[in-house]
Amino acid sequence: MRIAVVGLGMAGATLACLLHDDGHDVTVVERAEDPRPVGAGIWLQAMGQGVLERLGVLGDLRAESRTVSRVAIVTASGRRLVDLGYDALPGAVPALGVHRGTLFSLLHREVLARGIPLRLGVAVTGVRPSPTGIAVETAGGDLASYDLVVGADGSRSRVRWSLGVTARDRVYEHGALWSIVRDPDELAHDALFQCLRDTRRYLGVLPTGRGRTSLFWSVRRSEMAGVVARGLPAWREEARPLAGPYADLLDAVDELLPATYRDVVVRTPYRLDGPGLGAVLVGDAAHAMSPQLGTGTSLALADAWTLAHTLRAHARLQDALAAYEHHRAAHLRWYQWWTRLMMPVFQSRLVPLAWPRDALAPWVTRVPGVPAALIGTLCGDRTSPWSTWSPPGEPLPRPLGRPRGRRLS
Repeated sequence: MRIAVVGLGMAGATLACLLHDDGHDVTVVERAEDPRPVGAGIWLQAMGQGVLERLGVLGDLRAESRTVSRVAIVTASGRRLVDLGYDALPGAVPALGVHRGTLFSLLHREVLARGIPLRLGVAVTGVRPSPTGIAVETAGGDLASYDLVVGADGSRSRVRWSLGVTARDRVYEHGALWSIVRDPDELAHDALFQCLRDTRRYLGVLPTGRGRTSLFWSVRRSEMAGVVARGLPAWREEARPLAGPYADLLDAVDELLPATYRDVVVRTPYRLDGPGLGAVLVGDAAHAMSPQLGTGTSLALADAWTLAHTLRAHARLQDALAAYEHHRAAHLRWYQWWTRLMMPVFQSRLVPLAWPRDALAPWVTRVPGVPAALIGTLCGDRTSPWSTWSPPGEPLPRPLGRPRGRRLS
C-alpha cells in the first residue's frame, strides 16, 4: 500500500519502520524543517520496551537510560502516601527513565537507515478523499494522495480534525513547568518522586538518562507565564520545601519550559473512503491524556505495533482498521478512565480532595493485593482489574529488568 504517516514522533517513526519492514511504500510527513531531539523525560513501561526491542533499539536506549523501579509520593508535611516497588508484582519489569530526545534520535536513526522518504517542513492541514486516493492537504495545496494516511500528529492533530471523529477534546486546566538538569551523582537514583501540596502544587523528580534528571512543577496554565516572569530565584524559594532530598537539583535549573495536557477521545480512530482507501489515528492524535500514569509513550507504541499487525493479517483495509480499533478499545478505555479519575486528585483547584487522599493512601496501599494492582496499572498493560492487554499476532519480546535498586530514603 501507499501509506503516508503524518508526524515523526514516537508512534509515527515506529509505525513507519514496522510498515516499511512489511513491504509497504511509506512516506513520513513532518511539519518541522529540521527535527531535533527535544522534550522532557518520559517513563517507558515494559510494554513499550518490547516494541522497541522488536525494532532493535532497546539495547541502545537502555545504555542511555535509568531504571525506575520505585514510586514514592509524599506530602509537603512529610507524610508518606505511596512507597511501592515494581517487585510488588511478581515478574513486573521496571520502567525506564528516558530522555524523550534520546528515544527520538534512535527512532529517527531507524527511519533513515531504512531509507524511508521524509517530507520535512510540511504542515499538514487535513486529509480528504480525491480521485486518486486520500489526499494530504497543506496550506500550499495537496501534497500527494495515498491508499492510507496515518495521523500521528499529536494531541492537536489536524488529521483528526479533518476526519470529524472527535468526541472529546479538552485542555486540562493544570499543566507543568519542566526542566532537565545535570545530576552527576544521580540523586534521583531509581525512583519517581512526587511531593504534593494539597492538589494545587507538586514537584516531580524523574531519573532521565545517565547523569540527568527531569523536574516537573505542577501549575495552572493561566499561571505559567507569571511563574516564569517572576524568575528562577522566586520559583526555587517556592519549590524548595517540596524538594526534600533533591533540593540541590533546583539550583541546576536554568530554564522552565511549559507543558500542557489534553483529554482526547474519538468515536472511532479511522474513516474509510471507498474500497482500500482510508485514514487512521495513532498515539496522542487518537487518545491524548494527562501523563499522570506515565503510559502515554507505551500506549502509542502499542498502537503502532497493533496497526502494523492488523494490516499484515487482513487483506481488506476495512477489516484491518476494524481489527485495530477492536484490539485497542479496552486497553485505551481503562487508562483514559483512570487518568480522568486521578487528575483532579493530584492537579486541580479541588483542595478538599487532598484530605481523604492524604488520610487514606498510606493505609490503602498496605491492603493485600493493592500494591500489586497499582504496579500492574503502572506497567501500562491493564484492560481491567483482572485482565491485561495482549499484543496481537507475534508476541512482543519480554525485556529483562535490571536488578532492583535501593529503596528511596
